[in-house]
Amino acid sequence: MRKLVAVLSVISLLIGCGSSSTGPSENEDYLPMSVGNQWNYSLSGYIITTDADTTSLTGSNVTRIIGTTTHQLGFQLYTIQDSTTTIWTNPDTSFTYTETMLIYAHKTDTELRMYDDTTATDYQLFLEMPVTLGNTWTPDTSEPTITRTVLSLSASVTVPAGSFTGCANLRDTDSADPGFYFDLFLSRGTGVVNYLINTTGSGGTMYMVYDLTSSIIN
Repeated sequence: MRKLVAVLSVISLLIGCGSSSTGPSENEDYLPMSVGNQWNYSLSGYIITTDADTTSLTGSNVTRIIGTTTHQLGFQLYTIQDSTTTIWTNPDTSFTYTETMLIYAHKTDTELRMYDDTTATDYQLFLEMPVTLGNTWTPDTSEPTITRTVLSLSASVTVPAGSFTGCANLRDTDSADPGFYFDLFLSRGTGVVNYLINTTGSGGTMYMVYDLTSSIIN
């Protein structure tokens, strides 16, 4: 459960990608982070159990940078609000789940860090900069089996918001859970344009994909 929560929360941090094999030298190119920025996503997906019962997943996600604040240690944080609506539908019933969470992002010259609150000393390492093809790191030391890898810096993605080329594709895998992966596709100057979650185990498969439908970038 902690892994899934971590995966869903990291998408609150919106970054970009470069068109070169090593990415641009300016970190700001990767970080369209200004108060008022907003990203809107549509959700589609499914859950299939081992006995072939199928639940469809639809919904939306809205991510906004709503302000800045200061960590207790004195550095600036971006306050990011992430609001998700998920509709679970099967032949028998339909259930709607909504959640809003706050995430606090801190950008250094070499890292993008995510904090749960303004007093935490532990953080998740969302991104190492500069973004480099093949680079690998552990996002969360409390989940040492999960690895994040830069698979590509030249991916092409088409979503309702448009077609994006030269995108970075980051993937999380878990050595303790071979059926799990989490992909992010990031476009420089826009942010996360697509992300998807797949987990397959003894109980079945869950697949969720979020596509960017529109954005406001200041």
